[in-house]
Amino acid sequence: MTIIRWRTQPEINRLFGQRFNNKMESNFNESSLPDTNIFKSEDFYTIEMAVPGLSKKDFNIKIEEKVLSVSFDPESNDTADENTVYLRREFQQEAFSRYFTLPDTTQTDEIAAGYENGILKIKIPYVNPEKNKFIKAIQVN
Repeated sequence: MTIIRWRTQPEINRLFGQRFNNKMESNFNESSLPDTNIFKSEDFYTIEMAVPGLSKKDFNIKIEEKVLSVSFDPESNDTADENTVYLRREFQQEAFSRYFTLPDTTQTDEIAAGYENGILKIKIPYVNPEKNKFIKAIQVN
């Protein structure tokens, strides 16, 4: 499985170093992508993403031509009404998009996702050619 990191901005931090204030650096920092684990078992791949503070309905997960995309847009999920004035806001989710190229052996119609305790878990079943290998000895008459 190939991981494609989606970067929505150039590497400005590297070019300008510490000349920007902390807020500007956080806007151009790759750390806004959620930490992700990918592992493989005998019958499926599992993608785990650490995304605390969200709910199941906040995620947009889709497959298009063997590419799995996982995204979140906080603007479409903001619970604050128009009269809310924040005096201080440190707890805020940033938008993200992650893309994963799926192998040809993936059974895309059986992919399932769950969200529990801040971890989004996506199970991707695949056909294991080694497991289904058929070997038969033929006797010569």
